[in-house]
Amino acid sequence: MVEFNTYIAAYIILSIGLSGLAINIAVARAVRKSTLFGYAFGALCFSQAVADIGICGTFVTFVAGITVMEPSWHTTYFGRRSGQLLIFFWEGSIWTHLFAAVNRSAAINLPIQYSQTFDKPKTTRFLMAFIWFVATMQAVPYFIPSCSMTFDPVSFTYAYGEGLCGEITEDYADKITSIIVVATIATLDITTFLRLLQRKMNKSSNTNEHSHKRRELRFFFQACAQSSVLMGGLIFFFYIVYLNLESPWYVFGTTTVVWLSVHVLDGIIVIIFNREVRNIIRGKHKVIIGSSQSNNHSSLAMNASQVAPHEDKHHE
Repeated sequence: MVEFNTYIAAYIILSIGLSGLAINIAVARAVRKSTLFGYAFGALCFSQAVADIGICGTFVTFVAGITVMEPSWHTTYFGRRSGQLLIFFWEGSIWTHLFAAVNRSAAINLPIQYSQTFDKPKTTRFLMAFIWFVATMQAVPYFIPSCSMTFDPVSFTYAYGEGLCGEITEDYADKITSIIVVATIATLDITTFLRLLQRKMNKSSNTNEHSHKRRELRFFFQACAQSSVLMGGLIFFFYIVYLNLESPWYVFGTTTVVWLSVHVLDGIIVIIFNREVRNIIRGKHKVIIGSSQSNNHSSLAMNASQVAPHEDKHHE
């Protein structure tokens, strides 16, 4: 067995983290420029990219960067904040995923109500504020030393604080909360998918309506792919790691590497599912200022109002 080397581990994290930063920064810029996502789902995609950038940036600077430059800095006050920053961006990530699942479920199951509710900037701003407020509240307890999640530069993994407070933050604030949120996401995704099978995405003679349905379907599967990666990361982090705790490389791979990779894949999935994002990143997309965004909103409202009547005619 190859002996565990913290510097090799640091350079692995640097490579993955820098790739994740480049990918998610490009995605964040593209989502802001794109007119296809709509106001609400676009804001959620941007929020997710911000969380991914935060996690990749923390691993690059506070984890790998400090290890390469001066490992003793991990024991300083600012060095110990890395775990807290990761928790903050992690919570922002899973809550954003949850509301993305709610958003997609509403868009497919309740298109008229979706247009009336989610298409309002006030509603979206409230959701963004709620997501990051909850993330902040969940990260605040980590200021308490006994509650903190500290990085071990020897094993290149994180460990929760010892004692009652550490157990509460690990078992309830992090593990159980994450499982409940992810289980809710899975339930929403499954019920929405069953609804799609039931409806079979009936073909429409209306070109705009058909195009709108295809876009909503693509966004749904994008959100499903991202939430599936998130679920896989949780399974590795909380369960699979315990299959071989004697191997430092195995523990490092199933915790630190998996955690970081989840947030790199988040950005890659957005790129894979959206041609416009790819074109913007490559500089091949032109945005018409002033008209395309308003046209997108009006098209969404018009198409939403047509979905229910169309289905009624089909059943008749």
